[in-house]
Order: sequence, then structure tokens, then C-alpha cells
Amino acid sequence: MPRRLWRIAAVAAVVTVVAAGTLIVYRLTTHRPSCRVSAADVPSCGVWWGAALNSTNSQLPAGVRSNERATGRRLDIVHTYHRWADVFPTAAELDVARSGHRLMINWEPTDNSGKPIAWSSIANGSHDSEIDAEALRLAKLAAPVYLSFSHEPEKDWPVHGTAADFAAAFQHVVRRSRADGATGVLWVWDLIGLPGSVWAARYQQMWPGGAYVDWIGWDPYNWGECRGRPWNTFGQTVSPFYTWLQDNGFGSKPFMLAEYGTVEDPHDAGAKARWLTDVGPALTSMPNLKALLYFDLPAPPANCDWQVSTSPAAQAGYAELARTKPFKPTANRR
Repeated sequence: MPRRLWRIAAVAAVVTVVAAGTLIVYRLTTHRPSCRVSAADVPSCGVWWGAALNSTNSQLPAGVRSNERATGRRLDIVHTYHRWADVFPTAAELDVARSGHRLMINWEPTDNSGKPIAWSSIANGSHDSEIDAEALRLAKLAAPVYLSFSHEPEKDWPVHGTAADFAAAFQHVVRRSRADGATGVLWVWDLIGLPGSVWAARYQQMWPGGAYVDWIGWDPYNWGECRGRPWNTFGQTVSPFYTWLQDNGFGSKPFMLAEYGTVEDPHDAGAKARWLTDVGPALTSMPNLKALLYFDLPAPPANCDWQVSTSPAAQAGYAELARTKPFKPTANRR
């Protein structure tokens, strides 16, 4: 499907009523909203609200509904994960998409046993049959779908290959998918976002190029005592890589937090709630962040407990965040 502009056009309606022989005409007009959505699905005002949920397969629609009841806010984007040979979107993901939600799908180059597939073998065409089959399925979707190829490539470095291998594989997957008709897919370059000069140089080498990337995402976490690290606010957690991207020529693309989260502070019962409610004010200094997808999973399967339900205070803080200013303009967008 070609990319669509998800905009609401002005509507004028004329209602005619005949009463006691008198013709009365009412003209009802709804005005075009000032907040529009671009061809790359970027809202001109506000931020998309999303999450990855601890609900898989057939449980996904119920998990989405449970999240939305808890916050009183519709999820704009629902984040799911698949290995290379998986068939997706699944029936449950299609159900979620048909109900007005965007899908953000991570497509991992690992086999069914979890063994990494070399980026070079994807780039040289050895896996074109899998790419073709998946692209044909994605091409049938009528709603926006975000796709992240080999997200967080740093974590298996260099098992999958080199920086050049990653960039070449990313380019090949995008070119092949578009040629197969999946032109409505929004491609996300999704990193962990590690600090330091070594990774800064590698990120430059891993960049597939603007023609192949629609959004840039990274996955920042406040690890706290789960990993014996200092407590960081949302701003402290997110802003370093945001600033690096802006300072190194990547600001022409919209940014998203493809995953983000915080643990509880065992020494401060209200710390997690404050961390969440501080997100809205912090976003005012990071205007290129256009989507936030909370990683709402327990440990296990995650390495720390990121759930928003770890305490009543955290749950309330998350619900309060959903109602804050950055997320209001997008609350009723489709």
C-alpha cells in the first residue's frame, strides 16, 4: 500500500428540516484540525503514545485493552517482536491493527533456536525468499506499520557481523521489501544508544542512509539498583543520545524511544512514579521525539522488572503521564 496522509478533512453538512411548512437549513461545519500527520506518520503536534506489553499471540488484543483501561488513553502504537522465520503480522496483530492501532514490529535475524543469522548473508541475497514472503504480507496492511530490522545491533556485536554488514543488510531488506510492494512500511533504525567514542564511530558506519530510514529509535533505561547503577531521571536517561543524534546530523529524521522504562527504587517508594510524571516536562527540551513506547514487561522475560504495575504509585504515575500535554494532541488521531 502506498503511504497515506492520515488527516481529517474539513466536513460540511447541510441538514434540511421541514416544520409547519417552514424550510430550515442548518449548516454544520467541522474545521480541519491544526495537528496533521505526515506521510512518514509524524504528528505535527504531540507525541505518539505506545507500549510493548507482556501479552503474546492471542493474548495481545486483551493486553492492549487492559493497558488502555488502566490509563484511560488509547495506545497509538503497539510494539511486538518476531524472529526471522516467524509469519507476521499474526492474527492477533491484525486484530490490533484493525482496531485503529499502529504496529511497531521488531524483526530479528535469529533462527528458531535463537542463533544469530549473519548480516552478510542477508545482504548477499541468501534470505530473499523470507524477505519476499514477509513483504507481501506487510503490503496488505492498510494502516501504518513500523518495522525495525535487527534492533539493538550492539548487543550481539560482532556475532552478526560488522558495522558495514549491518548497514548493507538493512539496505537490502528495505530495497527488497519496497520492490515487493511493501511501500507503506516505516523503517526504524533502532539502537541501544551507547555512549563513548568507540560506539559513536560505529554508529556512523552502521547508518544505512536517509533513503532507507524513516525514523530513528533507541532504547534507554533507568537501570537503578537492578544493575547496581545510579538512579537517573528520565531526562538524564534519554538526553545524552538525543543530543548526540542532533549534533551529528541525524536530526532530519523523527526520533522515537522504541523502548524505555524504569525500575523501582527500593529506598524511595515514590521514585518510579515521579520518574514517569517527569517525562512530559522533560519532552519540552527534546522536540524531535515524536513517539514513546514504554517497555511494560516483568523479569523474566526481561532482565529487570519494568512493569508500570510494580506499585500502585507507579501505576498512577503512568496513567497521569498518559494524560499529560505531549500526548493529548495525538489521543484521538488515527
